[in-house]
Amino acid sequence: MLEIVWNVENLRILCGLMAEQVEKGNQPNTFLNSVGYAEVEKGFKDRTGIVLTKNQIKNKWDKLKEDFKAWKKLTMGQTGIGWNNGTINMDDEWWNKAKASIPGCGKFKKQPLQNEEELAICFQGIVNVGSDHWNPCGNTPTVAVDDVVRVDDEVAGLGATQEEDLDEITPSPSSGKRPARPFHVTGKKPKTANAILIQEACTSMASSASAYAAKKEGKFTIEEVMKAVIECGAAYGSDEHYIATSLFVKREQREMFMTLPTNEIKKNWLTRKYNDRLAK
Repeated sequence: MLEIVWNVENLRILCGLMAEQVEKGNQPNTFLNSVGYAEVEKGFKDRTGIVLTKNQIKNKWDKLKEDFKAWKKLTMGQTGIGWNNGTINMDDEWWNKAKASIPGCGKFKKQPLQNEEELAICFQGIVNVGSDHWNPCGNTPTVAVDDVVRVDDEVAGLGATQEEDLDEITPSPSSGKRPARPFHVTGKKPKTANAILIQEACTSMASSASAYAAKKEGKFTIEEVMKAVIECGAAYGSDEHYIATSLFVKREQREMFMTLPTNEIKKNWLTRKYNDRLAK
């Protein structure tokens, strides 16, 4: 098997071919299917004269997925990052923290991720980059929503074994005063004060984390917006659908699209976006 030189042009061609196959539906899970691999092999040979094998494509897919994940974790939700000609201009201490927390991000010190739009089409839906990234500008890790909810479930489950079964008994009043209302406890131990406080704290943390994640995601998810794209007449494989897969990885573009009142206006908007960016 010949070794491939992954220069800038070869990498650009490969990323474009992989993104094209994802848009055609040839990515049923976290990899391309056999049709997708065959089309990438053919397209790469047609454009470069180089014969790629399925294993070479798959290995590069895995590597690019890790690069995409590291780049997104490095840049998402960050504040105070300086940029210089497209690269992150931060001091050595910032980079040391980043490299310790995010494997593989050191390469971005000299240049940003290449072919980001095409890689977003390939990997946006199959890598976790939204709620568990760590901010190198701060001193504490961001709490992942799933972790908080899992802790809350465990504490709640513990509390359920101690929950009081309260059967209210209403006595007959013997005076004008409102009587105290005793309760009959049916054999289960009450929760301790500490258990109640822990459960309440975990519930509050889960709610806060969920609200934060929802704010980061925006009002509309990618899945919801891409469904609206199909409904407006932008079929799979069309120019409008292609540009939508690139635009709607960004929250503000999704929300702008969903404010448009009719399907006709939505599709015309996508057409103009395609023409502005890609049409020759």
